[in-house]
Amino acid sequence: MFQRGATVAPELHELDESMLVEPESRRAPWRTFLASTPGRLSVLAGVLVAAALAAGVVTSAVTDARQREIDTLRTHSEPLADAAQSLYGSLSIADAAATTSFLFGGVEPVEVRERYNQAVGDASNALVSASTGVSPADTEAVGLLSEVSRRFAEYTSLVATARANDRSGNPVGITYLGNASSMMQGTILPLAHRLCTEQWTSVATTQTRTTRLPVVAFAVTTSAVLGLVLAQVYLARKSRRLVNPGLVVAALLMAGLLVWSVAALLVSASAAERARTTGTQPLSALVTARILAQQARADEVLGVLRRGSDSQSEVDFSRHSVVLSEILEQHRNTSRGGVADAPVADAATALGGWRDTHTVLQQKLGNGDYPGAAALAVGPGELGSTARFAALDGALQSAIDRLRGEERDAVDDAYRAASLLPVGALVIGVLCGFAVGGGIWPRLNEYH
Repeated sequence: MFQRGATVAPELHELDESMLVEPESRRAPWRTFLASTPGRLSVLAGVLVAAALAAGVVTSAVTDARQREIDTLRTHSEPLADAAQSLYGSLSIADAAATTSFLFGGVEPVEVRERYNQAVGDASNALVSASTGVSPADTEAVGLLSEVSRRFAEYTSLVATARANDRSGNPVGITYLGNASSMMQGTILPLAHRLCTEQWTSVATTQTRTTRLPVVAFAVTTSAVLGLVLAQVYLARKSRRLVNPGLVVAALLMAGLLVWSVAALLVSASAAERARTTGTQPLSALVTARILAQQARADEVLGVLRRGSDSQSEVDFSRHSVVLSEILEQHRNTSRGGVADAPVADAATALGGWRDTHTVLQQKLGNGDYPGAAALAVGPGELGSTARFAALDGALQSAIDRLRGEERDAVDDAYRAASLLPVGALVIGVLCGFAVGGGIWPRLNEYH
């Protein structure tokens, strides 16, 4: 019994911790989803679609960059190099024609005068073409063209003065001609040679780059094919279905892209290599050979004009003709069945005949027979220097034209071989992505 006023102490209850239940730790919904089969299938689909699109984009981008480089080569770099070569050749022809005209005394034949005027016109046109085609960012080429243009104007002025004095019977005309020829061979031609060499080097460098295969694009596409095959195996085990039509289509599309890109780029690289080895390299050598022939002709005529009193002309003729002979011999030793083999053989024969005629010419000069030497140098006979040189120059020009045609055809082949690949790769990549989605989506629906 409790008495009134007594204090009742509250009853204490102890918590039995053994009766507590640990609440389950809550997992994030996305983790739960990814751990499930639908989640894994969704991730697989995303990875495969990304791989397919990456293969298409990478192949398209790499091929497109390569195609743009080849297109620039065939529409800009190669024509500019050809313009530089034409400039170089026209300058040499002008110098040889100007020197030859003085052997006739007074008024030269119409064909000789026209040859000089034609060479001057061709050189002027080549200067315009090269100046138009060169990039303003290429300051070195712009500077070379400006200097050649300025010096060429001085050269034509000296030749005009020399011809005026020659028509008046003033011996000083030979001095003016010698100064003009020295300027041409000592200043103008070396500048033109630098320009020509730089442009053809640029062409050769670009061609070398285009012979390299895009390994990265091949690696990405191969990885996509392997991923699609492994995904097919994974789904076959999970769903117990041997074939997933969507993934099979995607794998075939990606394998087709791999085969197409490898085949097209191999053909393109082979054509680019052919352009370099059977076109650009021998073409550059034969262009140099033709210039050497023109210089040797100018040396020969200048030596006759000076009546053999200047030994430097003979030294220069020997040096130029020896190097020319070496170039022709090297081409004949290295080329087998090339388009320029026949004209190069004709050029070698003509050079041998010309050197024989030159030996006779030098003997006449040594014996004091200036009229005989002059007649041999510019006479109309088939065994004269004029005919021999014309045969040599014509054969070299024919070889150059054939090699340039060969080089341009090969560059065009390199471009055409992969012309559809940039767009085709993108289309295949997108189609492959849709095929992956079409193959995995039905499997996902089975879990809904």
